Amino acid sequence: MAVKAKPPATRDPQALEIDATATETRGQRGARAIASPWLASTAAAYGFATGTMGEVDMTQLAALIRDQAKAATGGDLSHSEMMLASQATALNLVFGDMMRRAADNRSEYPLAFDRYMKVALKAQAQCRATLESLAAIKNPPVVYARQANITSGPQQVNNGLATSPAPARAAKKENAPNELMDGSADGT
Repeated sequence: MAVKAKPPATRDPQALEIDATATETRGQRGARAIASPWLASTAAAYGFATGTMGEVDMTQLAALIRDQAKAATGGDLSHSEMMLASQATALNLVFGDMMRRAADNRSEYPLAFDRYMKVALKAQAQCRATLESLAAIKNPPVVYARQANITSGPQQVNNGLATSPAPARAAKKENAPNELMDGSADGT
């Protein structure tokens, strides 16, 4: 008699499978997963992705997000750079489409024109901010420290160049002696 092989067990793509250590209980495994930095991102991404992309395997998505986060913390920012460049492109497309719609409505529908222009300019501002973030990742700003002052008490440090030499101390004005009036006009 021939033995038929069982079909492989199908996994629920909506269930998150988490590997457990040998000594870990189910509760400990769940607590570790909830406290992990990548689980909240996985849940958010899964919620949005399933609406636009169809069925997504949550366990595979979690592994991908975890691996990308590990790469970034290890110094590999190529994924972050690609993400920001892609987002800037998408925002620029939104800007262009909203500007076109605003132009189509500028004479007949002033309220629609105004709304499309606002969205277009917000998309343009976000695109610029995204590109600035990308530039900051690619070329971090350099800070030049002119001096380091280490003290255990209060101190005042004046850095910078003076445009004109300032006196070390303000000169004291000589006060004229006060004279009592003795009744004469010239004081004699």
